[in-house]
Amino acid sequence: MTSSSSLLGLLRDDSRAAELAEWPFDFDILVARYGPITHVEPVRLASGEPLEAIAKDGGGGTYFFCGAGDGEDRPVLFADSEGSAGIVGANLRDALLLLATLPCAGQALNLERQGRIVDEAMLLALREEEDEELSEAADMDDLPERRAAFLDRLGLTPPPVTELFDLARQAAALEPSYVLLNTDGHAYRQG
Repeated sequence: MTSSSSLLGLLRDDSRAAELAEWPFDFDILVARYGPITHVEPVRLASGEPLEAIAKDGGGGTYFFCGAGDGEDRPVLFADSEGSAGIVGANLRDALLLLATLPCAGQALNLERQGRIVDEAMLLALREEEDEELSEAADMDDLPERRAAFLDRLGLTPPPVTELFDLARQAAALEPSYVLLNTDGHAYRQG
């Protein structure tokens, strides 16, 4: 993808899309205006593959591209500031779709790992609960409009929630290949 047609390029060029990515979806590329994006501590992949910081979240976490190349088809890893890390999308498109339209995917994956059946009704209920919590905490009554505007500005059309959850499953299946280490060689908790 060229910079002008890439999702990161669109976020850099469209200030409203970048603002929406930052809030309410907690994917801040605007921090790059102040210098290189860095994590709270030096980190590397156990495999030795390259790691490229691309965005921050409000809690000190960092989003990274994993692996060689310069395209957006590389897996996106999120590392929080407390020592946990996990793949949030098999590529940037999937990661942004999941962050914006199914932020409860991690919770649903945990429920599935515990033996629960995660179907469309459960996914919709989990998303509604998370949307209500975010809207209430932020005193924001226009989350659906913000979500629609963000997706429209990036030219993304979300698939049904069950297909979104399949994207989350595919991303989670990549996690064992992308173990994040700190400078002491200690692995971040996965998941």
